[in-house]
Amino acid sequence: MKVLIIGDSHRNVGFFEQAFDAAAANGCARIVQLGDFGFGWRWLDLGDSLAICRFSAEVALLVERFGIPVDFVDGNHENFDRLLSMPLRDDGTHEVAPGVRHLPRGYRYELDGCSFLALGGAVSLDKIARTALVSWWPDEAITDADVAACGTGKVDVLLCHDMPLQSEIHGRIRMSGYGIPADVDAYLSRMKLSDVVDATEPDWIFHGHIHHRYQQDPGATSRATIVGLAHDRQALAKSSVVFDTRTRMIVPVDERRDAVSLAASDAPGRKVPS
Repeated sequence: MKVLIIGDSHRNVGFFEQAFDAAAANGCARIVQLGDFGFGWRWLDLGDSLAICRFSAEVALLVERFGIPVDFVDGNHENFDRLLSMPLRDDGTHEVAPGVRHLPRGYRYELDGCSFLALGGAVSLDKIARTALVSWWPDEAITDADVAACGTGKVDVLLCHDMPLQSEIHGRIRMSGYGIPADVDAYLSRMKLSDVVDATEPDWIFHGHIHHRYQQDPGATSRATIVGLAHDRQALAKSSVVFDTRTRMIVPVDERRDAVSLAASDAPGRKVPS
């Protein structure tokens, strides 16, 4: 099975439209999004005290049109009060809209015998300029309980939002500019993610958050291949990758089809109206 893995979407419907086009063109059966999905910032009132996240509803329409389901881990820009209050399905996920699943922290599953572990979360470095429970939520950071939920058994693929300390890019990122406490909070959260990496020994780590595309092959700091993906305002070639669960490798995309996707990805995306 081919899976299209994409970076931060930030409530950008246009970005998801491009992703679905690319997934269909390259024979992908699922889309996996690596956090800062944009859940719960605006709501549609369905009456009788029912409501649905507007962005999730837009993505669900694309799921219906293309027949490709979407899974996402949480980032640091989700409405966690709403997200974590949703009931868990029998499979252990939150279905936020038809065909759109949130993978809770510590959630494990398999595709074609390839094992996946989800560990969303990260720290909003700019939270000093945000409003608690309105534009940032304390549940964003990775906790000791999240680490415990991940367990110690080996996995093939770790899906996360933040970047583990095993990434060599970590040491080259400038300080946030929001002060030492923000940088310390981010480091401590990443330490917990790194503890999970050590405990589960993934062969592949995919993450978003830093809005930078890179690939780090196994080496001195990690036995895993670490892939960071860009975000919704960059070309799809930088913000997505195709992963084959049977071979457990990144696979080349169809060059002719990718050229179409890249042309589309250069156009400005559209976000759900505020």
